[in-house]
Amino acid sequence: MKLKSALVALSLLAVLVATAMPAMAKPTTFTVNYNQAQFQWRCFFGPFGDWNYKYQNSPETSDYILTGNVLHTAWSYSPVVTDLEGQSTVYVYNASSGLWIEHEGQVSYKYVAGYGDYWIVNFFRGYVEFDRAPSEGNFVHGVAYQWVYLYAPYSETPPVPNAIWDETIGAWLVGFSIYLWDTGTQNYDVTFPYENPAFPDPFVEPVPASNCNPLDL
Repeated sequence: MKLKSALVALSLLAVLVATAMPAMAKPTTFTVNYNQAQFQWRCFFGPFGDWNYKYQNSPETSDYILTGNVLHTAWSYSPVVTDLEGQSTVYVYNASSGLWIEHEGQVSYKYVAGYGDYWIVNFFRGYVEFDRAPSEGNFVHGVAYQWVYLYAPYSETPPVPNAIWDETIGAWLVGFSIYLWDTGTQNYDVTFPYENPAFPDPFVEPVPASNCNPLDL
């Protein structure tokens, strides 16, 4: 999925990842068209606690590769970041919920122009939903939660404006986004103070990773 960001635009593109699979599993590639909404906070544009960038009904297209009960994908970034690691990810089918749940991982990179010579780590959580088997015409809805952490040492003064020290992670929270994907017209509230989804209060942490959809979106 293509995820637009004011500082770092993300794209979720399907890639075939080397993985163990049943001998009879045959990879299937398909493309989905959908509308995207994003609710974003980045430390450079305002204090923690409010969205500072929102939109909806942005047409996007994504490719998937299906192998058995796994959808293979990868995150990519623009503008270009350096030392990108961990971008490959997968969605695994969960029979009890009927959802394809992202196998949570962490994406690491450096973006010196924005954050200096420190590692940035993104935590992702979310799912995609299909009506029956995954295919171009069966996509229904999806959500991605993104936490952006700056791994700079703790100090009394944040290394970048409005960064929040997170004791649980041991790093500076510098960004948080919710991405919503729908095949139909999106009708989320993007005008303050009627925002829906609202900025989470209490805030949701990326750990533990047992819930793919902490805000029930």
